[in-house]
Order: sequence, then structure tokens, then C-alpha cells
Amino acid sequence: MKELHHLLNELCNSFEKKGHAVTPSLLEPLSEEELKNKCKSWFPAEIPASIKDLYEWKGGQRNDAWEEEFPFWFRDMGFINLEQAESEYKSMNEFYGVENTIEADGVLLKDCFPFAAFNGGWFVIPASNNKWSPKFDEPVICIFQGISQYYHSIEKMVKTSIECVQHPTWSTEEPDIGEDVEMIIWKKHNPGIFEEEF
Repeated sequence: MKELHHLLNELCNSFEKKGHAVTPSLLEPLSEEELKNKCKSWFPAEIPASIKDLYEWKGGQRNDAWEEEFPFWFRDMGFINLEQAESEYKSMNEFYGVENTIEADGVLLKDCFPFAAFNGGWFVIPASNNKWSPKFDEPVICIFQGISQYYHSIEKMVKTSIECVQHPTWSTEEPDIGEDVEMIIWKKHNPGIFEEEF
């Protein structure tokens, strides 16, 4: 089993132990071929390897986060299925413009694959070269009131999420564990994330 799948299972179990019953809403895994076939009509680039790994674990959540009693969160973004990914991809590019880049590095938003979303924000993986490579091959980029790197990789994002959900104060009713505590966990798994000059 892939490391990412182990981590996602641990995150799933961490939610369940807190009574945040995410399992029933998660869709069946997709093969790489199914993923490519479902995305070829709308995603213009090669699908990033970490996106393939993610959807080979589960196919996303049945509904978007607003409609799920127990959203499968990556921090504050819900894990979206491929139909939602297509819709969010179009919304993202319409709002920001397909020719927009991630800051000045030349990565077009049209080459960014959204895998999590909530309330006008997206977590994406860039499919083309980016200014964080080769140090971070497939970083997680947040697009919400700006565009910036949030995690070094999907694996680092899931490790961060696991530790936050396992924190004693995290609950379905109060998922905010406090900015100070969250930042310690965030920086532990993603050193230099907010200090490095790119």
C-alpha cells in the first residue's frame, strides 16, 4: 500500500474516533484509467502523480462540504469528487482568469488540479513546473484571497491534518484548535513554509 494511502486511512480513523463519521460518504477508489477518462474533457495537462494516488485511495466525498454532516476536511477544505473537481476547476479559472499565474513563476492556473474546496477557496496541485521545484515537486497550493503554497506535499498536508484532528481540543463542533497550536503543528510538518523567500 502506498504511504499516502496509509496516511489517509489514519486521518479517516482519527476523524472516526472523534465521532466525525466520514466513512459512509467516501466514494469508491478510482483506477488511473478511470481518473484519466473522467478528466480528459476538462483538465488540459498531465494529471499530477499525487492526484492519481489520492483518487486511487477514495473517489472523494459524495457531496460538497456544505451538504455533508461530516465533511472529510483537509484543514478547512473538503475532499471533492471528480464531478465537483471539474466544476471547481472551471469556477477557479473563470474567477482568476486562465492566464493568471501563481505569482511570478509562470505556472498557469489552468494547469492546477483542484482536489479540495470550500466556500470559494481551493487546494490544488500544479501539473507544470513551479517555482518550488525541484525542492517540492508537487506542493499543495491554496487559492483563496491570494495564491500561496500551504504544504510541501499532499503527504505533509495529511500528516498535518492527522495531528490537528488528534489534538485533544479538536471536535466536530469545534474543529478550530487555535491558531498558535495549529501553527506549531503546521511548521513541524512543513518547515519553513511561511518564512522562506521564493
